Amino acid sequence: MFSFSNVLLPTAVVALVVALGACSSNSTSSGDVPFAGDSRSSDPAAAEQRLAANPNVPDSLHLLSPGRAGRLRLNMSERELLKRVPATQLRRTTYQDKGATYPAYEMLDAQKPDAPASVLHLLPDSVKGGYRLRRIRIYDPQYRTAEGIGVGSPFGAARQTMGLTRVRDTPAGFAGVSGLVKMAWVIDPNSLPAKHADEMNSADIPPAARITCVLLYQ
Repeated sequence: MFSFSNVLLPTAVVALVVALGACSSNSTSSGDVPFAGDSRSSDPAAAEQRLAANPNVPDSLHLLSPGRAGRLRLNMSERELLKRVPATQLRRTTYQDKGATYPAYEMLDAQKPDAPASVLHLLPDSVKGGYRLRRIRIYDPQYRTAEGIGVGSPFGAARQTMGLTRVRDTPAGFAGVSGLVKMAWVIDPNSLPAKHADEMNSADIPPAARITCVLLYQ
């Protein structure tokens, strides 16, 4: 005898299998995973490709701004610094200032370990104890301002963008100093006259002179 139940049961089973298959397919789709991030933002290879395509446009890890160099911030405590930068990228060293010796770090770049290390000067914190970040010396050309100015840029570009007026001696070398943004742009000594004054007008510096270091200070 013909029975509707014999037809409906297999049909229901098939429908259930199809529905479960659809759910399984949706659950494995990366587009439906909540809070899924874009791995390209932390992928060193992708970052290197971006830098190669746009050498004068820094990513967030290499952006220079007043008081900041990537993830570093002037006046941050040494403890906070060590939380932000992996120990494998840091090497302890020291520096001299007015006859006194203070601790410092040389910081390697995570994406390009063979790039010139940045130098981080520490100073005792008389209020909270321990040490805080006093100065940052940047030698790595990957670090640039939002305008694209950094190591390797012509001094004329920094003068035009940063409004530099005077050039004088600094702990990092002879540099154009911008008191407004608290940055100094160290000039290649080969671009300077053999004998020059301790302080010069920035207009006397050849526009094509290259920047060899960027100093962030307080």
